[in-house]
This record gives sequence, C-alpha cells and structure tokens, in this order.
Amino acid sequence: MKNIDSEITKYWVHFQAGAAKSNPIYPRALIRCYHDDDFLVQINFYLDNKKVPENSYDSRNKLVYLRYPMSMYPNVIDILRNEKPIYFTYSIKSNMGFVRTGKEPVGEGDSDADFQ
Repeated sequence: MKNIDSEITKYWVHFQAGAAKSNPIYPRALIRCYHDDDFLVQINFYLDNKKVPENSYDSRNKLVYLRYPMSMYPNVIDILRNEKPIYFTYSIKSNMGFVRTGKEPVGEGDSDADFQ
C-alpha cells in the first residue's frame, strides 16, 4: 500500500484547554475526519512556537495522523466547512499527507461540482 485516499464526509472538532505544562506537545486543537462513520484521519494542530511532530500512520487502527501548526487551523476548517467534496491523501512511503477539494470550476461561488 503506497497511498491512502478517501473522501471526508464528516468531521468533529476538539480544542484542548489546560494541562499544557504537563504535556507541552499535546495538540491544542484537533479535527477528526470520517468517511460516513469510519474514522480515517485525525488532524492535529500544535502551537506555532512548538515543533510539529511528524505525520504518522497507525497500521493497527488504520488511522492517519496529519500534523500542522495552529496557524493552519483557519485554512483547514474553512475547507471542511465550505467545500464539497473534500478528500485526504497520505503517502506511507513519504510520510506526507494533505486535505484537498475535488476539481471545481473557477468562480463557482456557492455551487459545488467535482469533475474528476
């Protein structure tokens, strides 16, 4: 298996409060992404002044962990809230992942289309 690809159809948001001193690399925010009810990817956001851990794949649970600085949170949540369809891809070989839209026409505004 080289790449993991899936459409994201649902998401869940969590913001961490407190306990930052006991675990300084704990993500301050996270988004769990699902295809229907299947939990596929967790997107973790870390304080901008902290080192962001590497992406990873938990093969036992078949779960991808994508990691970003907190400054990327508005961009990711904007895509999830306002675009459709949304996909994610993760390369096990390169340890690189991304969240993306489908192909959309220029200037579509509030109308969504996917021309794959």
